[in-house]
Amino acid sequence: MHRYFFHLHGSGARDVDGQEFADDNAAIQEARAVARDLSHNWNPSSQERVVVTNEKGDVVHEEPLFRA
Repeated sequence: MHRYFFHLHGSGARDVDGQEFADDNAAIQEARAVARDLSHNWNPSSQERVVVTNEKGDVVHEEPLFRA
């Protein structure tokens, strides 16, 4: 298992604990679910996105809260 961190770009919210997932694809699926859930509570003009990083701090994926 690998640890991934889910940061909210645009608000400054940082995930300091992270979550364990089997691989990048599993973490990306979680980011999509988180973005979908958060999108219900944000202004549609928001540019915020979920940024997934791995244990080394490398960006694995960026998921916008709003899709056109």
